[in-house]
Amino acid sequence: MFDHILVPIDGSPLSALALPVAAELARCHHSTLTVLYVVPPLPVIYGDAVYTYDDPDASERAKAEGQRLLEDARTALGSPNIRLLCLEGGDPRTAQAIADVAEQQHCSLVVMGTHGRSGLDRFFLGSVAEGVMRRIGVPVLLVRAPKTAAPVTHKAAAQEVAG
Repeated sequence: MFDHILVPIDGSPLSALALPVAAELARCHHSTLTVLYVVPPLPVIYGDAVYTYDDPDASERAKAEGQRLLEDARTALGSPNIRLLCLEGGDPRTAQAIADVAEQQHCSLVVMGTHGRSGLDRFFLGSVAEGVMRRIGVPVLLVRAPKTAAPVTHKAAAQEVAG
């Protein structure tokens, strides 16, 4: 069903959650698994003029970090049969860069971690996962962060002390 599975990683705990899910799906479906790292673009500052922060050392460090994360992913999954892709110089919008790779690589599924934000958090912080879903025509499996413990209310705390 899924011939080629793409899992983008960025070094965050969320992408770490998506990685084993994608690997298990690839194993079950005898699929190719591609782990993608998108090198962040250099910052651009807009004002009266446009300034691009052009530091070749920063770019090389970002690329080296991506290569390290990809190798760590290969090691964590214990499989040398994983395709690793470090994308540099693609679309500066991460969601579009991921969508472009999914199309170019003919992926049949994308597996991503997501915060599951809603409301104002989603409005202000955006969602790369949502951006990918809007841009591609293949299924996207979102792996949500586990919910943290429910906040302790005054009533629950009083009952615990009285208990």
